[in-house]
Amino acid sequence: MEWLLFTYWLPAEPSRKRVYIWRQLKKLGALSMEGTGWLLPKAEPFETRIKDVLSSVEEMEGTANLYSVTDFSEAQEQRAINRFQQEREREYGEIIKECHKMLRHIERECQQQEFNFEEVQELEGDLGKIKRWLSEAKERDFWDVTMREEVDKLIKEAEARLAAFTQETYDRTQNLDPQNGTNAKDNGGEI
Repeated sequence: MEWLLFTYWLPAEPSRKRVYIWRQLKKLGALSMEGTGWLLPKAEPFETRIKDVLSSVEEMEGTANLYSVTDFSEAQEQRAINRFQQEREREYGEIIKECHKMLRHIERECQQQEFNFEEVQELEGDLGKIKRWLSEAKERDFWDVTMREEVDKLIKEAEARLAAFTQETYDRTQNLDPQNGTNAKDNGGEI
């Protein structure tokens, strides 16, 4: 397998430049190699995107190098793959926590009878953030970590629970009879 090894240097100040580059490398899913550089599989779109990071470093008056590495031993390569997988498992674990948090939020609002548009919007925003995060994590998941399936399942559950909550909110705010979908006021005000 071929790999990309990215090394760079930036002045210590201002630190925001180094933080910016670090964030770009983390977004790519690059693996920090204990201070010697950052590792990525040699594949598109990573090859193009790491070159963009290289350009950014040079624009910030730093220096950067990009090497193609093919000389890993089998043990080194497996160690690198395991570390990539651990990073994604950790990230998927955080997404799973957020999914459970959202499901608890929906349950709490149902128990407290907080069926209103503002809650629907808040929950839709939460789900949107989780889905964007998952999309980004999947781009960094070079080896399809198995926890990904659990996240996909939880997101489907969250979507279904949010859809039910939204429907219940609509029915209640429109004063609809849940039995037949007609306006309760049209039925003499009885539900």
